Amino acid sequence: MRSFFWLLITGFFLNTANLLAGTTGKIAGVVRDAQTGAVLPGVNVVVEGTSLGAATDANGYYVILNVPPGRYTLSFRMIGYATRIEQDVKVEIELTTRIDVKLRPEVISGEEVVVVAERPAVQMDVSASEMNVEAAVIESLPVKNVNEVVTLQAGIQQGSRGFIIRGGSANQTAFLVDGLSFNDERSNYPYTAVGLSALREIKIQTGGFNAEYGNLRSGLINVVTREGDRSRYVAAASIQYRPPAPKHFGPSLYDPNSYFNRPYLDDVVCWYGTDVGEPFTDTNGNGRWDAGEPFRDLNGDGVRSFWDEYTRRQYPNFEGWNAVSEATLQDNDPTNDLTPEAAQRLFRWQRRRQGDITKPDYVVDAGFGGPVPLVGKALGDLRFYLSHFREREMFIFPLSRDSYFDHHTQLKLTSDLSNSTKMVATLLYGEIHSVSPYNWKTTPTGYVLRTPSEVAGLLNSSSGNSILYMPGYFSPSSIFRTVMGLKITHVMSPKSYLEFSLQHNVNRYKTYQMALRDTTRRFEIIPGFYVDEAPFGYWGYSVSGIDGMSMGGWMNLGRDRSVNKTTSLRIDWTGQVDAHNQLKAGVQVTYNDYRIRSSTFSPSMPTWTRSMEYDVFPFRVGAYLQDKLEFQGFIANIGLRLDYNDPNAEYFALDPYSQYFKAGYGN
Repeated sequence: MRSFFWLLITGFFLNTANLLAGTTGKIAGVVRDAQTGAVLPGVNVVVEGTSLGAATDANGYYVILNVPPGRYTLSFRMIGYATRIEQDVKVEIELTTRIDVKLRPEVISGEEVVVVAERPAVQMDVSASEMNVEAAVIESLPVKNVNEVVTLQAGIQQGSRGFIIRGGSANQTAFLVDGLSFNDERSNYPYTAVGLSALREIKIQTGGFNAEYGNLRSGLINVVTREGDRSRYVAAASIQYRPPAPKHFGPSLYDPNSYFNRPYLDDVVCWYGTDVGEPFTDTNGNGRWDAGEPFRDLNGDGVRSFWDEYTRRQYPNFEGWNAVSEATLQDNDPTNDLTPEAAQRLFRWQRRRQGDITKPDYVVDAGFGGPVPLVGKALGDLRFYLSHFREREMFIFPLSRDSYFDHHTQLKLTSDLSNSTKMVATLLYGEIHSVSPYNWKTTPTGYVLRTPSEVAGLLNSSSGNSILYMPGYFSPSSIFRTVMGLKITHVMSPKSYLEFSLQHNVNRYKTYQMALRDTTRRFEIIPGFYVDEAPFGYWGYSVSGIDGMSMGGWMNLGRDRSVNKTTSLRIDWTGQVDAHNQLKAGVQVTYNDYRIRSSTFSPSMPTWTRSMEYDVFPFRVGAYLQDKLEFQGFIANIGLRLDYNDPNAEYFALDPYSQYFKAGYGN
């Protein structure tokens, strides 16, 4: 059954979220005569070093739209008046920079007045919760990536899958780079892969979103990257290095005295059990050792050694290697007969993995840009900026991989096709290599581990042994991302422009089975006793270690070969109708191609085997109209948005109050 559904969102916004699309700001103001205060029409206003500019109208008003973020020098020229130069004019994403000037009549031919623009104490066209951070500020911060820049702002935390803004999930946040969406449409979680060397400015907005923005709830992270210079080459690079070191307090998790090992290796308790310690003769029959009662002095210190009650409560209970040995001697399998010492030796073999951090964390961030040689001039001053980012963050303890590894390369090409048309092409390729922390109830969804707290949270008293010592507990996972974007901006008049954007994203997932375990008993750990390589290698059948640690069965279940592709087309028009009204309208079409091939597999447990395999092609269309009203002391945005969503697939038609929506179903 083919079905459609409408989602109609009609928004009437009266707020101060900013109007300009995505990646630029504007400069506006009034020019007056310094002596009479009269407005001056016909003054030429030029943004030095660019092709941007305007002329004042009959009311002395001027506006320059579509200005990339940065710091500029403005010149105001008119015959009969001294030229005025305004330096250090700061333009921010989606904000209006107000520069009102007064020109004085020229006394000396060629006279210039040079001033430094002052930033207003209060940005008058902002009352939403937002922050703009420019490159110069970012360079002075002790951060290594965009995530750390964003989480320095109030109300934002770094979560396991992205930013947590105002308590909302990371998939409620839109992450834009040069107007292109970096959200993975499979889950809507953002891919925040932008190196600091490529940053020009970041805008962080946590409320008051305009009608032009759809598919978000908690926040908007808007990143603008650098463009190559027209005439010179520029390079930037940084390297951060953290030498190998533990990422937790206390002894190593693999230390003989750690929580997971001490009961089995401490001579005080390991032979006779944590409840006994050095064995004694209970001559008075009261069930505990009393002074004067004989005992076996195993460590030869002349004092009976045992764990007090407090110490026993800090560690798992263990019956002792003597009891383990006795059990092997009394069963019907003569091949597993072990002495207490041999049993402990087998334990050490099965926990031979040494997971202490021996590799460094590092970040390599580099960028290089400038004019394209040979053909650049002929292709509209074609210029480029190439950046590369590479990061390795070691896990607090190793899993099927020992670290989170991310690298990506981005190329940005910019060309002035004509005096009124500009083209920007973006190509990004990136890879993430980590571990998929699925559970048996779900198949992999693209989520991978990254932070120390995420990995540390996997440990618990029941599965901690296996996670620490069995490399294949969770499946290794990789994500391969490609982002391609083309944006063309055409200036229709000094007060209006049209933007055309085309984007195509591809995300490929690879969560896979590790190499099979070699079950050949070829390792002689004690004379005449051979074992295989367990707990290393994949083994889908239940098998336990000498201490009961799981070494197979529930391990390496996840499989994922999904591919999702997203194509988006967007057209926006922006026009400054007069000094008080700036209109913006646009339409966007987004088409998804989901090829989901996600599963869990266990040859020994059918309930752990499940799959999600389907091909669906949902799409959505959004259109909006909004007006930014700017008056002295009053700023308002009024907008209307319409969204149409089509799953383009069959779905179950259930009553909204169906019992199948109750807690417990699906577990």
